[in-house]
Amino acid sequence: MLLLAPPLQSPSLPNLDTDNSRTVPSSFLLTTRKHESTRGQTWAPHAHPEHELLWSERGIITMRVNGRRWTIAPGTGLWLPAGTEHSGSAPDGAIIRTTYFAPESLTKAWHQPTGLSLHPAVRELLVHVGKAPMTVDQRLRAQQVCIDMLLLTSPVQLDVPVPGDPRLAELVEAVLDDPADDRSLEQWAAKLNVSSRTLTRAFDSEIAMSFARWRRMVRMRAAIAQLADGNSVKVVARRVGYSSTSAFVAAFHKTAGCTPGDLAEQL
Repeated sequence: MLLLAPPLQSPSLPNLDTDNSRTVPSSFLLTTRKHESTRGQTWAPHAHPEHELLWSERGIITMRVNGRRWTIAPGTGLWLPAGTEHSGSAPDGAIIRTTYFAPESLTKAWHQPTGLSLHPAVRELLVHVGKAPMTVDQRLRAQQVCIDMLLLTSPVQLDVPVPGDPRLAELVEAVLDDPADDRSLEQWAAKLNVSSRTLTRAFDSEIAMSFARWRRMVRMRAAIAQLADGNSVKVVARRVGYSSTSAFVAAFHKTAGCTPGDLAEQL
C-alpha cells in the first residue's frame, strides 16, 4: 500500500524524544507516537521544541512539571507548551501516546501546562490520522480537524503542587504515599514538634493554599488513578479517605470539575 505522505505513527518511542530535535515532519501540523512501557520507566528532566500532548491509552502516567505532580489516566492528557521542562514515570504495561504539534500550527493553544479530558473521538482521530493512507492535502485537512477538536477540549484538574519546605517533608511524603491518612494539622504539628500555625504559614507561603485543600487535591489525584483501574466510586471513596460516598463525589466535583462517574465513563 502506497502512502502519499510520510507516515506519522511510530511503532515505538524508546526515549520519548529527550533531545531537542523537531519531531513533526516538515510542512505538517502534528504527529502522534506510541510507546509501550516495559518493566516500568522513568524520564529525566527534558523539554521539546514543539508543543506536546501526553496521553494514556493504558495505565497511569505520573509527570513532574514546575514543582507539580500530574496524574494522567486513560481518557485524560497533559498539554505541555513548547520548551516546558518535564520528567516522569510510567508503570510496566502502560501504553503512552505522545502527540507533537508544530508551534506555528497552534497559535491559540494553552500557554501553561494544562490537564485535558480527551473525548474518545479526539483520541481515535489522532491515532487514525497517523495510520490511514492519505494524500498530503487530505492529511493536512485531517490534522487541522484534530487541532480544531482539541481546542474544544475541557481542562481537568490533574496536578498537585508539592511543597518544598523541609519542615513539611515528612508530612508531604506520608500523604502522597497514603492519601487516606486522616491526621489533622494539629496532630502533624505535634508529631513534627512544631506549632500548627507554623505548618499553616509554611503551606500558605509554599503553595498558597491550606493543608486541608492540598490534601483534598492529593486525594482526588489518587482517585483518578483508582477510577482508571476500574474500581467503583464507593471503593475509591474509601481508599482515598472518605467514609461518605456523597462527600467524596462533592469533593471530586469541586476539584476536578466533573463527577467521578463522568470521568469514569471516559476512562
